[in-house]
Amino acid sequence: MKRILGICAVLTALMVPVLAQNADYNRRQDDRDYGRGQWSGRLSSEDQQRFDSYYSRWLDYRRTNNRSEVASMENRMRDLMSRNRIPSNVPFDRIASNGDQGHGGHHENWRGRLSSDEQQRFDSYYSRWLDYRRTNNRDEIQSMENRMRDLMSRNNIPSNVPFDRIASNGGGGYGDNYGQWRGRLSSEEQQRFDSYYSRWLDYRRTNNRDETQSMENRMRDVMSRNNIPSDVPFDRIASRK
Repeated sequence: MKRILGICAVLTALMVPVLAQNADYNRRQDDRDYGRGQWSGRLSSEDQQRFDSYYSRWLDYRRTNNRSEVASMENRMRDLMSRNRIPSNVPFDRIASNGDQGHGGHHENWRGRLSSDEQQRFDSYYSRWLDYRRTNNRDEIQSMENRMRDLMSRNNIPSNVPFDRIASNGGGGYGDNYGQWRGRLSSEEQQRFDSYYSRWLDYRRTNNRDETQSMENRMRDVMSRNNIPSDVPFDRIASRK
């Protein structure tokens, strides 16, 4: 009996480091998954069906520039995300079963899909779009966006592909350099945004959903006033991550 207990003790001692190593690996794997935004499969089958439906309709409404319905679908998707504790800045296509265009390397494949003439047009619209954004010329910003999306639609490029992934002169990406939105706000607006962002992080840690939503609404209000797309992650705007 003592011999059996001794063998068990040795096996336990050997297993503890292995289990710890596996736990550490799983934590690191989860961290990598979060970084890639691979949230697909986290919803129940019923919630996943709802999300996929909202996502498909959201894409369609964006193609037709139906803003009220776009906002409606976004609210419905974010409600599902909130109920399932998925951070609100996770891109929708990382959750939808039918979201086959990622925000990582797949977007790189869209550059060069246009003909040379259409690429020149797109690059021209993109450059002017950037200039109009700097001067906050909203009418011209919208005009350039409509023109770019018209080219995208004619070439079967999904409407949620960032413009800088198509433009030859688009230096930003969805990853570490996503549109380089940090620094676009005035000092006063940046202070507001940073305050909301810090409190948003705190409320999320304590799972305070009402206050989390309140901070999200305030940050998106600042983003809207400064023509920053609603799907830009908050940490790409805040002064600190």
